[in-house]
Amino acid sequence: MTEATDPLRVEYGEELEGLRVVRQPSPAGAASFSATYVGPAGWGFDPPGREGTARLVNQLITSAAGRYDRVALARLLDRSGATLSRQSAPESGEVTIWGPAGEWARLLGILADVVLRPRFDPTDIARARRQAHERQLREARQPANRAEVELLHAIFPADHPYRESGLGTPRSLARISRRVLERFHREHYSSGEAILVVTAPARRPAVERVARRLFRGFATTNGPTLSVPRSGPPRPNERRIDLPGRSQVEVRLGGPSIARTAEEYPAAYLANEILGGRPMLSRLFQQVREKGGLAYHASSALDAMRFGGHWVVQAGTGADRYRKVVRLLRDELDRLRTQPVTTATLGTIRESAVGQIPLALESTAEAHELAVEVAYHRLPEDYWLTWPRTLREISPSEVRRAAELAMDGRRAVTVLAGPLG
Repeated sequence: MTEATDPLRVEYGEELEGLRVVRQPSPAGAASFSATYVGPAGWGFDPPGREGTARLVNQLITSAAGRYDRVALARLLDRSGATLSRQSAPESGEVTIWGPAGEWARLLGILADVVLRPRFDPTDIARARRQAHERQLREARQPANRAEVELLHAIFPADHPYRESGLGTPRSLARISRRVLERFHREHYSSGEAILVVTAPARRPAVERVARRLFRGFATTNGPTLSVPRSGPPRPNERRIDLPGRSQVEVRLGGPSIARTAEEYPAAYLANEILGGRPMLSRLFQQVREKGGLAYHASSALDAMRFGGHWVVQAGTGADRYRKVVRLLRDELDRLRTQPVTTATLGTIRESAVGQIPLALESTAEAHELAVEVAYHRLPEDYWLTWPRTLREISPSEVRRAAELAMDGRRAVTVLAGPLG
């Protein structure tokens, strides 16, 4: 397989008026294509007092665009055998289109319409506002959602873009007018500092030529920059949210962590996989859920973003067992930080992670996610080609040191949400 056809290598193209084009070859034998627009449009950019704007815009731009209202756009996608999806995060807003490889240029035109010319029809705005309000209710009343929100509030200061979930409040939603939505779209979806990742059989010059035509006049100003204040680690504390009538207690331990481009990230990635990131193989799954039988679920996550991140250890358990579960979670965190993992354990987890890469190439959608990650974090073009070697060069002592840096249990905040009694 040549470099030009290897989906594990992306190609950074030219910047077209503030839009960077990135091409990924399609996996061998793929009959579909994917394209993703990523712009500086996350909820970290929400206007003060109008929190929830970024999520609403992200939802609405895939509802209706150009000459197509909501129904017409849905029918167009159906006839094309294509789908649109969206994702909102603290730093960015994404829109992805997927469909037949032979139609990639035409479907890329639909994506351009969605990104550049959303309609913001009043009926769609009303619907999106109702759905946002329903998510706010779940966030307040469901133990898992409530625990996650309270953990972020405990980790990050009030003005930090990673602190909120992006849903806003009933009051802030009520203050978001169509004019506010249109202004946010203008300033954050078509103002530069964006990327377009295309996974298609076409070569890079052809992709750039089509993108230049479809996204002509993309940016008239420079893209916005996210303000991330400096903040020290939180003081270890415990937050309890009593939610009577619920069936289980959700436990969260967490703290701030490193950025995706940090030198220590690969070792920290392995540390998280050993702790609770890899189903069936991780310590939390084996010790807390399988052997102890104390939790309905037990896992960990390392969310490394462009400017920083956070880690979380989580479990769901019964009201009569949560204290023991908290102790076990803390014990496993301490063990990861103070004791080097065995060579056998590290080898098993590492080879499982390495083996995951070729599996991702079995579908265009999963291969495309690899390319989007590389492009957004501005990683080297051959990042996934060198990833196996990078992981295999990491020693047990490096994993321990990375865990101490990226997942320091000594400074963990603990959140309990559920029927605490």
